[in-house]
Amino acid sequence: MKKYIFFLLIALMVSSRVMSDAILLDGLYYQFNDDTNTAIVVAGDNRYSGTIVIPTNVTYNEKQYNVTSIGDDAFYNCSSLTSVTIPNSVTSIGDYAFTYCSSLTSITIPNSVTSIGSRAFAVCTGLISVTISNSVTSIGSGAFNGCTGLTSITIPNSVTSIGEFTFYGCTGLTSVTIPNSVTSIGSSAFSSCSGLTSVTIPNSVTSIGRYAFSRCSGLTSITIPNSVTSIGDYAFSDCSGLTSPVYNAHVFAFMPTSYYGAYTIPEGIESIAGGAFSGCGLTSVTIGNSVTNIGNSAFSGCIHLTSPVYNAHVFAYLPTSYSGAYTIPEGIESIAGGAFRECTGLTSVTIGNSVTSIGRYAFMDCTGLTSISCEAMTPPTCGGGAFEKVLKSIPLYVPFGSEDAYRIAAVWKDFTNIQPIADNVDITTVEVVPDETSVNIAWPKISGAASYELVIKDKNGKVVCTLVFDAEGRLLSIAFNAPARDNMPQLTQVAGFAFTVTGLNSGTTYNYSIASKDSNGNTLNTESGSFTTTGEGSGLQNVTHQPDETKFFRNGQLFIQRDGKTYSVIGQEVK
Repeated sequence: MKKYIFFLLIALMVSSRVMSDAILLDGLYYQFNDDTNTAIVVAGDNRYSGTIVIPTNVTYNEKQYNVTSIGDDAFYNCSSLTSVTIPNSVTSIGDYAFTYCSSLTSITIPNSVTSIGSRAFAVCTGLISVTISNSVTSIGSGAFNGCTGLTSITIPNSVTSIGEFTFYGCTGLTSVTIPNSVTSIGSSAFSSCSGLTSVTIPNSVTSIGRYAFSRCSGLTSITIPNSVTSIGDYAFSDCSGLTSPVYNAHVFAFMPTSYYGAYTIPEGIESIAGGAFSGCGLTSVTIGNSVTNIGNSAFSGCIHLTSPVYNAHVFAYLPTSYSGAYTIPEGIESIAGGAFRECTGLTSVTIGNSVTSIGRYAFMDCTGLTSISCEAMTPPTCGGGAFEKVLKSIPLYVPFGSEDAYRIAAVWKDFTNIQPIADNVDITTVEVVPDETSVNIAWPKISGAASYELVIKDKNGKVVCTLVFDAEGRLLSIAFNAPARDNMPQLTQVAGFAFTVTGLNSGTTYNYSIASKDSNGNTLNTESGSFTTTGEGSGLQNVTHQPDETKFFRNGQLFIQRDGKTYSVIGQEVK
């Protein structure tokens, strides 16, 4: 819970600041605006104390000014301030305006005020009564943070959202009324309100933020309306008084840590909030295919779960006791945050081409990983810390032709050893398809093979290239400059592999051999043959040769330049 401590430290670091142009009148300091004839109450040289009555207007230099605002830090840390009267002329209360006014016991905010600044009354520990008028539309983050003496609060119908940390640490708060005007409850809004026993959330609310009610240990029941479609991570974590699951028609939010045994997520649930099952004695869980989103660390600390947790869409959890290699099941679209966290025995993982996103801290502390294979041509988006503490020099195998995309993608670019994977193809015999200056060679997967060696030689027997692939078609080594590939991967079952070697000479005959070898280097099978690349110009569909054109090679591929434009051999313009 370091986040909460940090939040309070922010308030501690704010100091009362005296405005250089502040004017003292009748015990209060002001700043004046001659254009609008308005005045702002600001901080003074000495801390205010006792009873303060803020006037509706003041006269300075024979000119009258309306008092319209209480400025930032105006009464900050005025621990001897016991009472303050705010006039109807004031429309806003600034940030930290009354922070640490520990002797202030009550406050009435008049109908003229429309906004209450961030942490405006934070850590006013003596405050037991607050009246907020219906004119207030905005309550800043942490406005009543740490008001431990506050026992009840009524939020007016004019307020549409409850900001983050608004009532954080209000341990004396026993009841709160949330009006139908509120549509969202911010992160940690009621966190650590240990005195709360029940909360009714109106049908207007659509989202509940991270940690919104965490550590509300006195909370024994809560009803979440079906209007809520989003519940943030750990929204009800450490609510030890809750003895039954918390969910609505859309989101599963909380399972008591005291629960032990098997559990089935209710039908129709679309998402599971982060940390929903954290620390539970869960032995098995069934997640329906209606669930398409699982929050960060939803099953962290579930030490009794001994098998992976996932459904058709999301991979949620791998037991930390797992060791060895693991392949994400086919069809999975996302990996939840923290899904593999602290799986130190995991040695390699294969991420299928259907995965488009990987959550925060998904593989954090997987220090035993020696390789990662990601089969998606487009690098999946990754949350922060997805591979934190994973050695970045281990091989990262990606589809051939997508290496550059991974080298610039966020998170993936941190890996320094990115290598290609051959295409998976449905094939039972060797197929060779030559083109102008390249050849696509496909070969079947051989049972027991630990590696495949592809050798191409010219007609004189000189080796042009030697490529070695592992049992899963990942390129392990190459004897000359890495070839490039211009064709897309074939999305078929894993029955064999295909790889395109480019940069060959046109109209030339080559010999090839493919040797399958076991883990000891013994040859299991060898296939060989020859092929001839097509002549220069063949395959051109949209480009005809003209005297002013120029042919050139770039990255082992043939291009044609004509009239200031560059074309590939199939007639496509290249930028």
